[in-house]
Amino acid sequence: MSRVQRIIRLFGRFGTGLLLVALVFSCAAVPGLREEKSTTFIRVPFIRVLLNEDHDSVTISAESQFAVECLRQGRQEVYYSRRPVTVLNRRHRLAVRSHNGLMLQEDLDEVNIIPRGTKNRIRLGDRKYRGIVKLLPSGRNVQLINVVYMEDYLRGVVPPEIGLRSDDEVEAVKAQAVAARTYALSHLQQYEGEPYDMRSSIMDQVYEGMAVEDRLINRAIDATTGEVLMYQDDFIDAFYHSTCGGMTEDVVGVWDRKEIPYLKAVSDHGACSWSKYYTWEEVFTEAQLRGRVEQYLSSDRGRDLRTSRITDMHIISRTPGGRVATLLVRTDTDVYRFKKDRIRWVIGRTSNPDLILPSGRFDVEIDRRGDGSVNTVTFRGSGYGHGVGMCQCGAIGLSREGWTYDAILKHYFTGVEMRRMY
Repeated sequence: MSRVQRIIRLFGRFGTGLLLVALVFSCAAVPGLREEKSTTFIRVPFIRVLLNEDHDSVTISAESQFAVECLRQGRQEVYYSRRPVTVLNRRHRLAVRSHNGLMLQEDLDEVNIIPRGTKNRIRLGDRKYRGIVKLLPSGRNVQLINVVYMEDYLRGVVPPEIGLRSDDEVEAVKAQAVAARTYALSHLQQYEGEPYDMRSSIMDQVYEGMAVEDRLINRAIDATTGEVLMYQDDFIDAFYHSTCGGMTEDVVGVWDRKEIPYLKAVSDHGACSWSKYYTWEEVFTEAQLRGRVEQYLSSDRGRDLRTSRITDMHIISRTPGGRVATLLVRTDTDVYRFKKDRIRWVIGRTSNPDLILPSGRFDVEIDRRGDGSVNTVTFRGSGYGHGVGMCQCGAIGLSREGWTYDAILKHYFTGVEMRRMY
């Protein structure tokens, strides 16, 4: 079954929305909470986004009244409150505590927080979220999952991905919205056996809820509602990155994947030259560079590993987009060859040891001492990110030049078509 067929099947299953009906059973009265029947309508397509699973308790509320749906062995009990409640993990099950510390329910399989009213939003700390929040036990912690309409999900994704933009850059925002929507729809149910579709981090797409919403960006999302990119009747892998540095890249030149016709190296026409990452430089002493290589090899091989002094380093081959395909590092006793995008993890940065090299598109310059030993190694490069698919800064540059969002997307993803899914 193709990814599109799977999505259509999901649409059919939830075509009239997800209707959460709270069945109420007799319970003791709780101060600040009351029982009541309720229905909440969630528009489709919706997406389940993992917000957090690192804490054993979470305090949650909404802007006004909200429902607390407690599920245990197929039975539902619903309470309403205007005050925060705390959901905690107790012996691998969930419990709900009221704002004044009274235990409301225990030994639960699941808790759903459902705001009442169309303009009422859930609050988690200082952040607000559309949709509902599902809470599940995860080991000793509580798993928070935001179930939200796809277009509302994009409102919290597009701003951190492309930044706040001006009116002459709106076509780039539309392009980003289509790419992000395509990525999300093509990754529904990607985590087999897990109750979520996406993580709210760079592992999928950065998602920050309502805190980052912007009027211009919301307009761009609304203008492209339901539009996706397809190739031969299937969703494309809509990869994107910050700055290509002049050329994007063949997917096979970056990762160990088969060739994909629409992920080919294309010229950026200098559209991303305004980016602060269009050119960059990192300088290492021999000792710093040797430490980086040792760190990478130790992590890769699962044991502490030390190398002798680095005596040489040079580029063996390049990709069609000009990135380094094979980098040779020679020491007094060994020769190491590193390939493709993994090179960025090997080298890292001196400016911030926790970050990888900005791009694989670089040259190497060695400065030697009088005795011929390596003193420093300079990496001069261009671009930021893996280089596959859409260059975000390039899209912004093309938008400033008058390109439309569909032209931008078809430039970076060769041979694709636009289609409205809903």
